[in-house]
Amino acid sequence: MTPGLQKIRHLILPSRPDPAQSRQIAEGRLLICCLVALGIFVTIGTRIVGLANSSNDTHLSPKKPGINAERGRILDRKGRMLAGNLPVTVLHADPSEMMNASDAAAKLAPFLAQHDQKSLQKLLTKKTRYVELDRQLTPKRHSQILRLGIPGVYFAKGSIRIYPRDHAAAHILGHVDTANNGIAGIEKSMHSKLASGEDVILSIDLGLQSVIRSEIQKQIDKFEAIGGAGVLLDVKTGEMLAVASLPDFNPNQFSLASDDARFNRATKGLYEMGSTFKVLNTAIALESGAATTNQRFEVSKPLRVSRFTITDYHPHSKPLNVPEILVYSSNIGSALMAEAVGAKTQRAYMDKLGLLDRLELEIPEVSRPLSPKQWRRTTTVTVSYGHGISISPAHLASAVAAASGTGQWIQPTLLKRQKNDTPLRLRIFSEDTTRAVRSMMRLVVSHADGTGKFAEARGYMVGGKTGTAEKIQAGGYNKKANLATFVATFPTHEPRYVIAILIDDPKGQKHSFGYSTAGWVVAPAVRRIVEQIAPILGVLPVDEKSPLIRQKMLLDFTIGNKEATLASY
Repeated sequence: MTPGLQKIRHLILPSRPDPAQSRQIAEGRLLICCLVALGIFVTIGTRIVGLANSSNDTHLSPKKPGINAERGRILDRKGRMLAGNLPVTVLHADPSEMMNASDAAAKLAPFLAQHDQKSLQKLLTKKTRYVELDRQLTPKRHSQILRLGIPGVYFAKGSIRIYPRDHAAAHILGHVDTANNGIAGIEKSMHSKLASGEDVILSIDLGLQSVIRSEIQKQIDKFEAIGGAGVLLDVKTGEMLAVASLPDFNPNQFSLASDDARFNRATKGLYEMGSTFKVLNTAIALESGAATTNQRFEVSKPLRVSRFTITDYHPHSKPLNVPEILVYSSNIGSALMAEAVGAKTQRAYMDKLGLLDRLELEIPEVSRPLSPKQWRRTTTVTVSYGHGISISPAHLASAVAAASGTGQWIQPTLLKRQKNDTPLRLRIFSEDTTRAVRSMMRLVVSHADGTGKFAEARGYMVGGKTGTAEKIQAGGYNKKANLATFVATFPTHEPRYVIAILIDDPKGQKHSFGYSTAGWVVAPAVRRIVEQIAPILGVLPVDEKSPLIRQKMLLDFTIGNKEATLASY
């Protein structure tokens, strides 16, 4: 065959390839295909995992980058848990991955009580990558839904905030939203600390809180009142050991609580505290030198101030000394003492006692007192017996603690004080003044003519002051509605605790002979409270006749026609 023909033959019929070379080429191509398939599979898998993690991070409990800490607990001063976390399984879906939303909704509906098929279908067709279907799946429902094998339905680990003590200190604890952001109380004010995983220890004692709440509720029920509040304060540290406001709510069911139940009467409510202010008025008069304990004031005639006429509930035909003015709760005597003090000095003391500004407590629900912008003569005399200025029970407790305790106003707190804490302390009254004041407060309870004798807790040296004020309404006062208040210091020979209790709008009852005053409504509750909490606090009963106890009190007061005694024997 000529060379030309051979060339043409090779073009038409190429030479047979080498078998070994062909095998090598095929194996190479197969390897490349496997690598490409593996790469595609890894890419898809990575994307699925990324989407799942993205959904979890974005839609469950948002946290700061790099922080995976569980929300911190809220504990009482003895370490008992008031707020914590419960792990749950969260069911969510990606509507964009739904192959048949209608079919998925029909299958899921029997396992989700809070949804019906229609509402589920609406959720599963949303233009979004994430919808939450249930935050609290039980293990059984988790397993049942998992077996359905619905594309686009996912499970994630989550947690819910729980309050194992139900109503206890509800207004102080507050609440969180579904994303664990604090929306009230300590949960809100201490959100950053709690969100970073740190625990918060309150000054509140759960046992004391329970007693205060229970006794206030009894009086509300007994006198058909609309609400009440109470504060127990440590005189030496400024710690609030109990803070109750009723009606209250269960934080586990926050959405079901009424606005009235959510309102914190103890720190946010503002009220005219009536004659409890006479404790402060007496302390200011003594400290400023405007009066002495033996000084007498003429109270037999009503006092006319501008367009107001000041009278006493029980008129007196003779001048009263300062202890008598407090024991008998004389409005006229208190007004005359206040005039001797003067408007400028009185207002300055009210400012020092924190009664003109918000208390710097660790919750958002704190109000600024209501007081006149111009401190006229009418303001001076009416403030002396608790009218014309509205404060919270927390304000009252901290002010009376200074007037009847150490003489220092100490910044109150809802957090447990630590050894290195240095709270604000402002010296306002001398030891001579506070000793005289608490001795007079003791007589309000122990003397036969005292307005607070129903607060007598034998052996615990309770001193106090009643306050009954007409409720403010549009255009003036409601003469048919009272605020009944009692503030107490105990034990008066070694003052350590102050209790302030308020009952809102009590109604006179047959057992109270129709009275709805503080002496009938609140004083008995204070007695029961002291009898229950004193053993918890380590306060032991004493013999009031003993020289050791008597020398710590002032005994040279004259009440009526004879020298006063400090115990009602």
